[in-house]
Amino acid sequence: MEKQKRKLGRKIIKWLLFGIISLVVLIVGGVYYIYNHYDWQSLVRNLVHQQGTAAVGTDVNIGSINLSLKDGHGSVSNITVANPKGYSKDYIIKLGGVSVSVNKDSVIKLVKETAQKTGPKVKTVVINEIMVNKPEVTYELMSLKKNNADDILQNIKKNTASSASKPAKNEKKSDIEYKVAIKKVVIANGSATVAANLLGASKSLSLNLPTITISNLGTEKQGITIEDGLARIFQEILKTTTSAVAKADLSGILNGVGDLANAAKDTANKTIGTAKDTAGKAVNTATEGVSKGVKGLTDGIGGLF
Repeated sequence: MEKQKRKLGRKIIKWLLFGIISLVVLIVGGVYYIYNHYDWQSLVRNLVHQQGTAAVGTDVNIGSINLSLKDGHGSVSNITVANPKGYSKDYIIKLGGVSVSVNKDSVIKLVKETAQKTGPKVKTVVINEIMVNKPEVTYELMSLKKNNADDILQNIKKNTASSASKPAKNEKKSDIEYKVAIKKVVIANGSATVAANLLGASKSLSLNLPTITISNLGTEKQGITIEDGLARIFQEILKTTTSAVAKADLSGILNGVGDLANAAKDTANKTIGTAKDTAGKAVNTATEGVSKGVKGLTDGIGGLF
């Protein structure tokens, strides 16, 4: 009788262990299936495009995403920020190589809950580190007082302020809100091209950018929106670029403006003939205005810091 009880007990334990193992395999297998078959990469691309564009006021796009669920490491290629209208270049910012280290448990949880439509409406992914290598920035002068970096920075200031002031009642209760907690961002080996197309004189200057480090953007308990995270990263890149431009010797790309003004003055004097004195005074005034504008540009950029 005792032997039969022990034998029955062993069978029960065996079946319990088998059931537990089977359940674990099903859960893990289900998560991996969802991760590999759910189109989460399109979800990320759409979120970056929509919220990045909302932050900077121009198109923000992302290329391919390659993330390993095993170790939480991955890469993102070709993040671009389009120039505002009126500028000659396609992009103001281009991030060719971005490596990412994430808390894989937070990614698994997000993918699973999104695919199964379960869990809280606010979903936060914890990103341990974002490394941006060799970002490219094009700082383009449209006029002596207008440039694309300042335009984007003004957009970010306006758009993030208006986003924060939106009343909660405008949000649909059924909408899922995606947030991030970014522990560290490092942006290294960056370069900037300062391009000027003033009065028909197209010139450019290349600059190296210092390393940028940003820490603690949101927490796991209280994440920040993707819009705010992207805005902060792009904002730091553009502020650093503007600072580098303010310290640079821009005489090589701005001297042509004065040359063109002097040439315009000579042409006007020869063409006008009898009205030379009057025209000369007007052109002199214009030349002085250009000279003051060039000085005002460098003073204005420097005054931002």
